[in-house]
Amino acid sequence: MKPAWQSALHCSVIGAAHQRQGKPCQDASMSCSLGSAQQQLQLLAVADGHGGSRYWLSDIGSREACRAARAAVEAALRQHPLKDQEQWLRQLQTELPEAIQQRWLDAVQRDWQQQPDAQGAPFSSAVYGCTLGLVLITPQWWGCTGIGDWDLVSLEPGGEACLRSQETLEGGAAEATTSLCQADALSAWSERAQLQRFSAADAPAALVLSTDGIRKSCATDADFLQLSRELIALTSTTELERGLREITAQGSGDDVSVAIGVYQGATSARGRSALRRWLPPALVLGLSAAGALGWWLWPRPPELSPLQRQVAELCQAPAQIDLSLSQRQGQFAQLLRQPTAAQALINEPERDPLGALIAATANGTSALEACTPLKQALNAHWQAARKTPLQPPRSPQTPAQP
Repeated sequence: MKPAWQSALHCSVIGAAHQRQGKPCQDASMSCSLGSAQQQLQLLAVADGHGGSRYWLSDIGSREACRAARAAVEAALRQHPLKDQEQWLRQLQTELPEAIQQRWLDAVQRDWQQQPDAQGAPFSSAVYGCTLGLVLITPQWWGCTGIGDWDLVSLEPGGEACLRSQETLEGGAAEATTSLCQADALSAWSERAQLQRFSAADAPAALVLSTDGIRKSCATDADFLQLSRELIALTSTTELERGLREITAQGSGDDVSVAIGVYQGATSARGRSALRRWLPPALVLGLSAAGALGWWLWPRPPELSPLQRQVAELCQAPAQIDLSLSQRQGQFAQLLRQPTAAQALINEPERDPLGALIAATANGTSALEACTPLKQALNAHWQAARKTPLQPPRSPQTPAQP
């Protein structure tokens, strides 16, 4: 039987900002065909590591999340026929999340035992923190589930691009997201789960799953939908990689990942050809010619220093401030014992932004341009360090007991 969907594409590209900082790519992606001629299923997955100093192994967490998703879907496919759509909706809502969470926790715990910096320290899944979005595609239905700030766009038969899934958080916090490493992570999966049935006449022309670095590179949601349509027109991994490098360089500077499934029918093929014809061959996405995203007129934010980025990261997530600083109790004590060490941290903030922030406030935080919760927390930790007998310092990368 001829497959209803073409072989999917996926690609992850390190962010332009991460390249400048010497950081690894903390995104991961996957696309694969599973099952048999009678059980045809394509899996798309993207994962995004949180990347802050607290999540220093999140690049590994992202890779393990995609692997856990594939293993869990393969196990479910062996047990349940794809025609049982009610069963697969339950899978997307509860059973796959539970299986993926457990597989991911087991994988990152095994990795922790191999980390040279662990040195017998207690395991915490927080250092591997990441998001995960996955899409299952069959000849009769598609479904999605996941956790975090990934986006899913469908290209409809008539050519309209529609946002099918996005994260919505109470309070509208721009940089907050749910994570696989949270103790209550399972409760967040069901609200992203859905299963959509279709026939050959109304099948979506394509599905585009992406991490948040893509959407953050666009000035408006309309630009994001247009960019998703352009990505569908790229027919090879090489083209896709070049396009993603252009996106991160001209846009957010963040790591970027996509996984794309395209329907085999004539409607979607015409859509791809039409998109392909107007793309200028010299530029993969035709950004300068089409101006569709307004990148050349969009004011780019000023480049922040590593110290400023660390302050912004903590102030955008006040609930994480005390936990992050608590993991550095040994560093507060070390700087009291060796005040000259502070200047070395301040001189190279890109190596340890949180350490540089702590060192910069050793003599008080009154001059620090930061939110009040961060100032108060720093003052409190310095006061506690001065009252505590000095102990041998801990590694600054050792996670706290969960």
